[in-house]
Amino acid sequence: MALNLEPIYQDIFSKLKTRKKFVIRSLEKNFLTVEQDEEICGQKEPKVFEFKSPKELEEFVHKENTFEADIVKQLEGNKMPYR
Repeated sequence: MALNLEPIYQDIFSKLKTRKKFVIRSLEKNFLTVEQDEEICGQKEPKVFEFKSPKELEEFVHKENTFEADIVKQLEGNKMPYR
């Protein structure tokens, strides 16, 4: 019996707080595919992330949120990060 993990994935995905644009591309047999809409030099270069479990997605969301918080902290502080 397969579990319906879509609501769980949606809940975890909604906790993603970053300026990067992520979208859920597919959910097949509890295998989630997330795409990051990234533009480099005017060219669309989507990055694809695949998750086999809600735990993997949770770790990814935590990592991205931490990365974003670090950037915000650097931009709001008086110290420039590259001096």
